[in-house]
Amino acid sequence: MKNNKYKSDFPLLNNKNIVYLDTAATSQKPQCVIDAISEFYTEYNANPLRGLYELSSNATDIYEEARERCASFINASSSREIILILSIVIKACHQKY
Repeated sequence: MKNNKYKSDFPLLNNKNIVYLDTAATSQKPQCVIDAISEFYTEYNANPLRGLYELSSNATDIYEEARERCASFINASSSREIILILSIVIKACHQKY
């Protein structure tokens, strides 16, 4: 894995002599995902699709944008086909790659 161009995206694996294979319970996150989750929790943390207040409205916008990006990425016919649990993670991945 020394020449793996993606390994440097993962802080835990970067500059360490580890191979991480346990993805059934969890997986390592690339820095772009860590940054996006941090941004969401510090700037937009609210329930999407549930509130009428500004913070919830902003969270809904981010959630829906992630659905659109994901639908486009997998060539879905509609963003309504996309069910997201952690939309901010998906958004982060699509911004980086």
